[in-house]
Amino acid sequence: VVKHLVALLGAKARTMQRVKEQHPEWTDVQILSKLVGYCNKQAHSSVERAGLLGGVKLRSLKHDNKRSLRGETLQEAIDEDIRNGLIPFYVVATLGTTSSCAFDALDELGDVCQAHDVWLHVDAAYAGSAFICPEYRYLMKGVEKP
Repeated sequence: VVKHLVALLGAKARTMQRVKEQHPEWTDVQILSKLVGYCNKQAHSSVERAGLLGGVKLRSLKHDNKRSLRGETLQEAIDEDIRNGLIPFYVVATLGTTSSCAFDALDELGDVCQAHDVWLHVDAAYAGSAFICPEYRYLMKGVEKP
């Protein structure tokens, strides 16, 4: 839980500061009520707990037939939330879910996050050690994106 909570709190603080600069008339409570984060429905339960502890809304998004969260799904969710007056601020991409060892489409998610100035946290606790092997490094394509 700690790693997800620390990442979420960092994203939350960064976004709060940015939104306060853009909308100085908004209170902290108003901003917090608009923050929304995203993860794969296959993400570890600690991701959801971090959202609860951090006091923000976290949407679990539908995965594809390989149990991967795709950029198109994230983009649609962000577009919907922006239309509804929410502020997307945080995405958890999982590289090796504990339930099925699925890998989210990190490269696609990174592009969407960059386009919307959304913090991307990568959870590779379960399968990340595989990246020491060159034949598995393709699975982390996109991790280098800011």
